[in-house]
This record gives sequence, C-alpha cells and structure tokens, in this order.
Amino acid sequence: MKNAFNSLLLVGALAAAPSLAIAQTAAAQATPAALGSVAGTVADSLSREPLAFATVILLPVDAQNALSTMTTDKGAFSLAGVPAGQYTLLVRYLGYKESAPVAVAVAAGRSTAVAPLALAADRHVLAGVTVTATKAFIEQRADKLVLNVAASPIAAGGTAHDVLSRAPGVLESGAGYSLRGKTVTVLLDGKYTNLSGEELKSMLSAMPGSTLDKVEVIANPSAKYDAQGAAVINIITTKSRKFGTNGVLTAGTGAGRYGRYNAGLTLNHRADRLNIYGGLDRLESKTYATTRAVRSATSETQLQENGLETRRNASNSLRAGLDYDLSKNSSAGVLLKGMLSTRSRDGQNTAELNTTRGLPLSESVVNTVGTAKVLSPSVNLYYKTKLDTLGKELRLNADYFGYNKASGNTYATSFTDEFSTGQNPDFLRDNSPASNSVKSLSADYSQPFYKGNLEAGLKTTFTTTDNDIRWEQAPAGQPWTLDLGKTNHFIYRENINAAYATYSRSIKKTEVQVGLRAEQTNTTGTSLTLNQTNERHYLNFFPSFSAQYNQSEKVQLGFSYSRKIDRFRFGIVNPFVNYISQYRYAQGNPNIRPSFSHNFEFTHSYSSLLSTSLSYGHHTDVLIETYRKDDATQVVVNSFGNFRSAESLDGSMTLMKPLLNGKWTTVTTAGFSFAKVNDGSVGLRNARPAAMLSTNHTLALAKGLKAEVSGMYMSPLTFGGVAFKSRFYTGFGISKSVLKDLGTLTLNVTDVFNTQQNRYSVLANGINSRNVDQTESRFVKLNFSYKFGNKNVKASQRRSTGIEGEKSRMDN
Repeated sequence: MKNAFNSLLLVGALAAAPSLAIAQTAAAQATPAALGSVAGTVADSLSREPLAFATVILLPVDAQNALSTMTTDKGAFSLAGVPAGQYTLLVRYLGYKESAPVAVAVAAGRSTAVAPLALAADRHVLAGVTVTATKAFIEQRADKLVLNVAASPIAAGGTAHDVLSRAPGVLESGAGYSLRGKTVTVLLDGKYTNLSGEELKSMLSAMPGSTLDKVEVIANPSAKYDAQGAAVINIITTKSRKFGTNGVLTAGTGAGRYGRYNAGLTLNHRADRLNIYGGLDRLESKTYATTRAVRSATSETQLQENGLETRRNASNSLRAGLDYDLSKNSSAGVLLKGMLSTRSRDGQNTAELNTTRGLPLSESVVNTVGTAKVLSPSVNLYYKTKLDTLGKELRLNADYFGYNKASGNTYATSFTDEFSTGQNPDFLRDNSPASNSVKSLSADYSQPFYKGNLEAGLKTTFTTTDNDIRWEQAPAGQPWTLDLGKTNHFIYRENINAAYATYSRSIKKTEVQVGLRAEQTNTTGTSLTLNQTNERHYLNFFPSFSAQYNQSEKVQLGFSYSRKIDRFRFGIVNPFVNYISQYRYAQGNPNIRPSFSHNFEFTHSYSSLLSTSLSYGHHTDVLIETYRKDDATQVVVNSFGNFRSAESLDGSMTLMKPLLNGKWTTVTTAGFSFAKVNDGSVGLRNARPAAMLSTNHTLALAKGLKAEVSGMYMSPLTFGGVAFKSRFYTGFGISKSVLKDLGTLTLNVTDVFNTQQNRYSVLANGINSRNVDQTESRFVKLNFSYKFGNKNVKASQRRSTGIEGEKSRMDN
C-alpha cells in the first residue's frame, strides 16, 4: 500500500507539472491594456447543483454591444476580452426565475470574479404552462448524445441492454459495445461497472428500463475520465426530485416465445437537508438462443453445427442511499447497491460431419444443463464541499464492488458414425466459482483559474479476480476423474494509480480544453495450477485537447484529440479453457498486452437541426479475436492476440427535425464505419466499409397518447478476418397517461420482424466458416407505472464514483 501511495504522489506530480508550466506561460503573456475579463458560477438555489448551459448576459450601462455566453456542464462561465467599464450581469435558465441584476466593474488588465449566482425555480411558470411538445428520445448536445429513456414508450418494460442496442452508432460485440469503431466503457451513474463481455450484457439485461432516466453517449471523453475506452456510455438511473415522501410503482408482463414479467418499487423522502431513497426491482424471463455454423473441415468434408438453448433469468436489484447537507457548502452520502441474479440453461448442439455432396459421415450431439448464481454488492461513500465563494470545489469518493459467482455446467456428448452406434454418452462437467473485488479511492478538485476553469484529481484502484475452474470427465460408463487439461486456478491482481489535470476557457468565440492524464499500472497474473506468474509495471501518459469555435449563434465547429488505452477484459488474460461445444473452445492468453490509440474527431453542428462528425483512430498492439484449428480433431479454439496496428475511420450525420409544432420529433442518423488491421497474418488485412442508418420518431397524440417508432440498418462490414452481414431492427411503442396523469400504461413490440441476429463469416488462418447467432429479441410487453406522494420539486444530487471501468472488464 505504501508503494502504491508513493507511486500515486509521483504520478500526480508528473501530471500536474505540464499544467503548471502552461499556466505560468499564459500568466506571463500581457493582456491588452483596455480589456479585462469576467468569470463566475451558476447553481440551483436549493440543491446548489451547477446549472449547465445557462445563458449569461453582460450589459454595458449604455445598453450597447451586450456580451453573452453559456455555462459549462460544471455551471462555470467566463467572458474574455471585455472592455473596461461598468456592466450589469443577468442569468437566464428555462424553468428558473431570471437572476437579480448584478453590478460588475471590469478593470483593464484584470479578471473580475463574480460571487456565485443562485437561481430559484419558477414554480408559477412551470405550473402555468401547458407543454404540448413531446420530449425527443434522442438529443444531440455539444459534447454528447443523450437518450431520454424515461420519455420512450419502447423502453418501458424493457432492459438497459435493450436501450443501448438502440443508441445511434453503438454496436454490440462479443467484448461488449463499440461506438463508431471505438471501444466503449460503460458507466452507471458516473461509476465504472467493472464488467465486460457476457457479464456486462447479463447485468444490463437484468436492469429494468423503468429504473433508467437517461443514457449519455460521450464519443470523446476528456482526461478527467479513465484512459480505458475511447468512448464512454453513462447510464443515469432515476432519482426523485420532490420534497416529502414519494415513489413510483411499476409492473409489467410480456411474451416472446415464453413469458416474462417485471415489478419494481422506488421510494424517496426528501427534506431540506436530508434525502433518503431506495428501491427494489425484480425481472424474470425465459428466452431462447440459436446458433448455426457451417465450416470446411477438409477439401472433401464440411462440419455443420446447429444449437438451441433456453435460458431462465431471474434478477433482484436492491438500492438504498442517503444524502445529507452538512452545511451550506458541504454534503456527504452513502449508496448501497446489490444485485442477486440466478440463471439456468438447457441446450442441445448437434454437429454433423458430411461430405461436400451432403452424405453423412458422423454426428455428435451435446446436451448441456447448467446453473449460475451471481451476487454483486457495491458501496459508495462521498463527500463534497465548496471551499470558498469563488467556485473552488473538492469531491472525495470511496468505492467497493464485489462480484461473487457460483456456476456449474454438465455436458453429455453422444457420438455416432458408421463404426459406433448407441454407445453411452461421454460426460464433462465444470465447477467455476469466481470471487472478484474492486476497491477505489479518488479526489477531484476544481476552481476558476486564469479566466477559465481548472480541474485536477487523483485516483487509485485495486482489482482482484480469483477464478478457480475445476473440470471433471466421465467417458462412457466410467467414473468421474479430474480433467487436468482444462482445470485451472487463476488469480489476477491489478493496481492503477492515476492523476489528471484539465484546463478550459473561452477565448472570444472559441472554447478550448487541454488535459493530461497519467496512469501507472502494476499487474500480477498467477496460475496456481501451473505455478506460473506474469508481472508487468508500466507508466503511460494520455493527453487530450478539444476546441469548439462558435462561428455564429447557429454554427459550431469542433476538433478533439485524445490518447487512450484499451485494457483487456480480465477473462482474456486467464489461460483456462472454456468449453463451447465438441468442436469449439475458448481460451485466454496470459501474455496479452493492452492496446493504445490516438483518436481525432472533427464536428460540425447547425442550430439544433444538424450535426456532423468525422473521426479517425490509429491503434497499436491492437487486440483482435483469433482462431486456430486442430486439423486432426477439427476443434477450433477462439482466443485473443496483439497485432501490430490498425486504422479506423468513421463518420455520421444526424438530422433532428421537430414537426407539427413540436408534437412530432424525428431524429435520423446516417453514417459509415471502416477499420483495417495492418498485419501480414492470413486474412486479417481484409476490410470492407459499412453504411449505417438509424431513425427514431416520437409523436404526441391527443388525450395523453404518445407513440414511438424506431429502426436501424447496417450494411455488411469486414474487419480482421471476420465479415459481418447486414443487420436490421425496428420497434414500436405507444403509451397513455391515466389516473390524472399519475399513471402511464405502455404497450410495445421490439424487433418487430425478428431480424436482430448476428450473421458473419470467418476467413482467416485456414478457417472458412459461415455463422448465424441469434438471441431472442422480439417481445410484446405491457407495462404500468404509477407515481404517488408529494409533487413539490427540488433538484436532486448527482454523484460519480470511480470503479465503473473495472466493472466493465469483468466477464467471468
């Protein structure tokens, strides 16, 4: 611990040095004699939470040449190049009363700090206005894409996984999610989930959509975020903003091939200084998944596999939290979360070896049954305080996340050929417990600084994954014996010490942000079974830069750059073998290395109507899924490896058009994606660009009715020896306000035409296969929600913690 702390201080000093140097250089530059600047912050008068994108107006006493700007997401504003003189400052924000006029005297060559401004909610305005426009499911903002889940009829009765699959530019892959060719880190309320792959999808599939408020898709996160992942998706859960005691009750049912149901209750009590909240949700479903594959075995034979598996899932999510205002400027809180999920599987996979003319040679049938139980508790403690009236703020977080899994599967294999029929099946079984934990401490500091805003922070994270997989085999009629070839006990430990600093300011019409993040990493992977240990220690720097030029009130141009790291999922480094079928295995690679990337993006936006982006990435030591085949047994083993480099190019254009006086909102995105591996391995250099089109329409109808239609299409894409075929998806939903607008009844259909499937071919390393994987996605769902309790609004607190990135990498 002492070494880690010393490393953290060293990394912090290294990260702060360039920012201090920049600040000293900037301070040495002379300000024009007749000009000064004005800076300050804007917040909610009750919660003291910052108000983002508020309009700040600086009026000269002669009422000519007024200056204006908007607050940042931290509620800070800065006006540079202001002629010396007397001014009146006003702040306006929708739903709030205009601020009282503030007299400001601007002196030449000096920066004037305005005392923090607090706006009061205008309840009379909110109560007296009837809003006829409907809130769009998709909003394009300057630095992010926002999905308003609570406003979506299609999302009702669904899951967080369903919502992410509808986000423009977001694609699901075996490793998790990608955004316009970039690896994605998934956050939950600003906290890293520390899960990836199938475990991340399982967690999101167990999270009811009714618990979500919105989803933020951030294509170019700053140095403030962990260097892991070139893009960030932040899932924000619902939290009451009302005084007194109130809550929401939800219940729903649905059906695909099988039935499903969900139910939930959230409660909240908010007083002037205290907020206590909690909730319990249950989701139960039974679904099916199919797999089909045809691949060449030899020049004269081919192997055809068909699989069908039914899965039962039941999840219970519990959360309880407390926020307390210690004083006018300080608050603290605790948040406890827990998820208990159980899964069972029952499947059959049939593999037939035929001649190329279709004559059968042999058949293998594998029947699989298995169960899994996962308990994942988490704790967050936070403290935040404003150190003065000029905008200095300190946030402290302590986090713990646990992931404990008990899992077991039994495989019965029956083999038939011309020489053997009716033999007893061979049995194989595994017992795969996992005990993983993540602990994190972080400190974040911000303050106005030299006509802008400075943010800096320290963070240390300790992660341990302990996987003890035991395989046993029982050949036809024989007793169970240990399978030494697959059994392995593997422990992986990782410590990351990080420091960052960012500086942002407005220079006339340009908003600029520069940042630097340093991460010092220590890893140890130990196979107790093989008595092997791999250690690594490395220090990396991750600069970032962004600039937005406000050409006019309607036109903005932007550019951003960031260096990122793509850390492997914890399961990838584990060398144990995962049995998929008699002819398919997956195996980790203990020698895997993280991948690094340089990411550039140009953006253009016109009013709230059109936004365009073009991004390029150069990746080194790129992580790619690999395949190798044993010609004697015809077994294909999936793994991962590092390859020299890769290039990616992506572009998109989004049109947001309100129609019928705002009652009909349409958001349509068209784009393309291209990626190519720079490596001489057979088949890996194959590349083919893909086009993408997604559209979402929300319509406010009469008498409290609202309808939504969405669709997505992606053309074929080839990358790294894998050629993906086109994908298509569409959904429909309708909702009705009932019980004096306290209740909402929703009916929706997802994947209307049952086309959401993954079709791909593998053409690399001597493997020629065609595959179709499909998890059930067409459901009809009926959902009801009811709000009760006090309706007086008070802004809620949002807080971020520091372990979501590590959650997003757990997959065992």
